Amino acid sequence: MPNIAAIVEHTPLWVFALLALLVFFGVQALRPRKPRMLRLLIVPAVFITWGVTSLLARSAISPILLLDWLAAAVLGFAIGWLTTHLDGVRIDRAARCVELPGSVVPLVRNLSIFAAKYCLTAASAIAPARQAMLAPWNIGVSGLSAGYFIAWLVRLALKYRAAAAPEATAPTL
Repeated sequence: MPNIAAIVEHTPLWVFALLALLVFFGVQALRPRKPRMLRLLIVPAVFITWGVTSLLARSAISPILLLDWLAAAVLGFAIGWLTTHLDGVRIDRAARCVELPGSVVPLVRNLSIFAAKYCLTAASAIAPARQAMLAPWNIGVSGLSAGYFIAWLVRLALKYRAAAAPEATAPTL
């Protein structure tokens, strides 16, 4: 059984970069901020892409994993839909910004998903004989997080769409 140092040593560099990005955005979310809309979409895009990539990398092994991912994504969507509260969020369509109150939720949520994926991937690498047993859990976390962030994006898009459109300026003569 490898020790923690060996696990960390064999972790690809992109994983540390992703962790740093998640911590950076999570710490920023602790205080009120007004990011541009595109910047706000980075973390959901990362988790949705990671979730879909995890599925595509393994779905050829077993169609059951596809069903696992889809069921987890539906559950994640339901959780995201029910728990995403955009109270205090203000849309500035003219500046294409979103005013967000500070919250610990993004930091805790993102690091929890990251930790689950990291631990499951590390466990699969340490004990290859258990990969078949761990794969549904790994795919489940991927589907759950992708579904959650899709629901979050839909909620945000609906709020953005409902926000007043910027006033058109009258042409000057």
